[in-house]
Amino acid sequence: MHIQAVKFRLIFAAKAQKQLDSLSPKDRKQYDKAFECFANNGATYRSLRTHRYRCKDGELWSSSASMAKRFYWRYMEDMSIIITHLDSH
Repeated sequence: MHIQAVKFRLIFAAKAQKQLDSLSPKDRKQYDKAFECFANNGATYRSLRTHRYRCKDGELWSSSASMAKRFYWRYMEDMSIIITHLDSH
């Protein structure tokens, strides 16, 4: 069995955690799978379809948990990333 080291430590902002806690088990599983992939492989992992947005207070990034589900995040120091919120369309 191959064990891969985690590249990033994910921190969930209060808003993101509240959104996750309110999801159905099926939706939560999709996000959890995406977060695991993200932590292990980084934002460049192709299936995450990551995009960068320039904002007045820096850069905001988004990545996909599925075709309709996205999560938004920012880089922090020491290989940490804060998940700010979730969105679906």
